[in-house]
Amino acid sequence: ITREYLNKIESGKMKPSKELLETLHKELARFNPEAPLTMLFDYVKIRFPTLDIQHIIKDILKLNINYMLHEDYGHYSYTEHYSLGDIFIYTSADEEKGVLLELKGRGCRQFESYLLAQERSWYDFLMDALIDGGVMKRIDLAINDHTGILDIPELAEKCRKREYIGKSRS
Repeated sequence: ITREYLNKIESGKMKPSKELLETLHKELARFNPEAPLTMLFDYVKIRFPTLDIQHIIKDILKLNINYMLHEDYGHYSYTEHYSLGDIFIYTSADEEKGVLLELKGRGCRQFESYLLAQERSWYDFLMDALIDGGVMKRIDLAINDHTGILDIPELAEKCRKREYIGKSRS
């Protein structure tokens, strides 16, 4: 419909058909603030330019290292790691590698619980990490569209046609 016709409907000068009225109500319901679009951190990888893993755990994550499991092996060529549930902090003797924090999906949910208990937000944590020299290696966001704002087939088509701006290593 045209903007002019919609204005007439809104002002009461025109009466829409039953079908059009149902369509308008359906479209308006998509933007209901009670059913919003939400985003969650789904993956976080931050590298810190230090070998002081205790500082990262205590002062940045604000966790107690005594509750963490220590293992003498790591991933990504790190030699050891500490973990608390699905929260992983990797380190090695190589000063160039520094300390690496990795939170996958469940690790993000678990860390959110700690942030809540600490009365901190993701913003607070990420600012602490940046101020301490942390380098954001990867951050993935999961979008939960409860209202149908995002048209997934349309987004998939745009990806197929490469109609997006992104940074990729491949």
